[in-house]
Amino acid sequence: MDITSIRSVLHYLTKNILPTKFETAQQPQPNTIQLCFRGVDSQTWLEVSWNGDSPRILKINKPEKIGRESTLSKQIRYGLKYMALISINQDDFERVIKFGFAKKPGDDISKYLIFELMGKHSNIFYLDNKYKIIAVGKQINSSQSSFRTISTGSIYSDPPVNLKKRPREDESFQSWKDSISTVPESLKYCLINTYQGVSPILTKQLEVVSNTSYSEIMEKNIDFISDANLKEIFKSWKIWINRFNNNNFNFSIFNKCFYCVWFLDKEINCENKIDLCTGLENYYDYHLKQKKLEFLVKKIEGIIFKQTNNEKKNLNAQYDLLSKSENYKVYKEKADKIFTTNEIKKQDIIRGQKLYKKSKKLKRSRELIKERLNIYKTNLDRLDEFTTLLENLNSLNHEDLIVKIKLLEEIIEEICNEFNIHLKRQREDKKSSSEIQSSPMQVDTPTGLKLQVGRNMRQNDLISFKFSKKGDLWFHAQESPGSHVVLKSSSQAASEQDLQIAADLAALFSKAKRNIKVPINLVKIKDLQKIKKGGPGCVSFKNVEIIWGNPTRGEDYIKKNLKTVI
Repeated sequence: MDITSIRSVLHYLTKNILPTKFETAQQPQPNTIQLCFRGVDSQTWLEVSWNGDSPRILKINKPEKIGRESTLSKQIRYGLKYMALISINQDDFERVIKFGFAKKPGDDISKYLIFELMGKHSNIFYLDNKYKIIAVGKQINSSQSSFRTISTGSIYSDPPVNLKKRPREDESFQSWKDSISTVPESLKYCLINTYQGVSPILTKQLEVVSNTSYSEIMEKNIDFISDANLKEIFKSWKIWINRFNNNNFNFSIFNKCFYCVWFLDKEINCENKIDLCTGLENYYDYHLKQKKLEFLVKKIEGIIFKQTNNEKKNLNAQYDLLSKSENYKVYKEKADKIFTTNEIKKQDIIRGQKLYKKSKKLKRSRELIKERLNIYKTNLDRLDEFTTLLENLNSLNHEDLIVKIKLLEEIIEEICNEFNIHLKRQREDKKSSSEIQSSPMQVDTPTGLKLQVGRNMRQNDLISFKFSKKGDLWFHAQESPGSHVVLKSSSQAASEQDLQIAADLAALFSKAKRNIKVPINLVKIKDLQKIKKGGPGCVSFKNVEIIWGNPTRGEDYIKKNLKTVI
């Protein structure tokens, strides 16, 4: 979050929540704290994150109760109990925010919460009235920082002083130009390296509001930019400083994926006006979920890749053992040859017996090796199924991000449980374990029958056995990993159109979805059986009928008719 956004949020808070009574705190993630303040008429929830990738302070809607058992949240909750927030301070372009608390409005400050939102150096401090650290987001020892150490019990000291120049509204164009021209770099980095409060997103905003974005002026070396263009940027620069100093803020979206808090609506032809705090919350909510989604996808791909290599390594080792076991006949023949000679010595008998023993051992081991080969082949097939589930999940872009995140988390858990993989897990709150699990995708056929699609192994198991009834029909791509699809035909007879739509969806949610036509197994639920000792979603069946599914047709149908993804 850039300094202008921080300033806009603090301006809102200063106007709307001072003074208010502190109510509670919770820590939903290791680097994020959520604070609740009670006013005369309403509650206000704040979220502050000292995550190095996305430090931020936001007003948010009431969140779920997750993270109340963390040590930091407990210390803040009990230490600030019944206290009032009476001051919010932040020095112009500094990224340090100080919340002051007293027993009641009008009393001296007795506790502080300090938030340093400075990229990878971000942190949170809970202090007493003498600036002694009671609790801290992350402790820093002398080997991690030569400037200051941070630990509970020590005295808080301010971060290093920002030696860059402070932006001034009364600065002349020539002075501004001389300041940024000291080192000939791109205009973007000249501004960032010279002035406080300048971030990459601010340079983009200056470019947009000055109508110079078409020429990508910020990426040009300052020595090759005309004075006319620099003056246009300078005009926007002074507008930004003026609105920053006078707290003239307004939320808007520009270039589809960037936001600004100091543009006026008329400057960017903004159509959908939205409240500043709501706009910031929605923006960060979407982009943080998108970031988590990408992280989970990479994590699953990494787990599958590593486990696939392990299974292949084990498989190849068994193939080597199997090839060696072919020599059991050779050892038997050598032993036979020894005992068919006319003169047999004692050592020959011992040697012959050893050869017979080795021959029998190799012969017996062949069956065990073949069993292991089947196990490793099955494991590879299962990993292929998990890969297909992941690909299918990424192929649909119109689903809610929270649904995808929930499904990905469940897929990780399924893989780890099935292959006995132990991952380092973050501390889980007691209440988070009761979180509702995801539900299968459900869509109506043209005649009104329900179609259910499993998006992970647990869902495949549920729709095939727990949710199904006698008379329902089960669909799955033939000899190809993919989702289970169940047509709820127990309520009424399915038409040919219903069967075709179910086959098309089974083709779409399979590894063979890039083919024009895919053979689909159609099985009555009563002919479906769960494989004993198999993982979730492992089935066997009889009395199968083959019909052809069209993945493209299935995709078109889903996009038009999908209503329920919980």
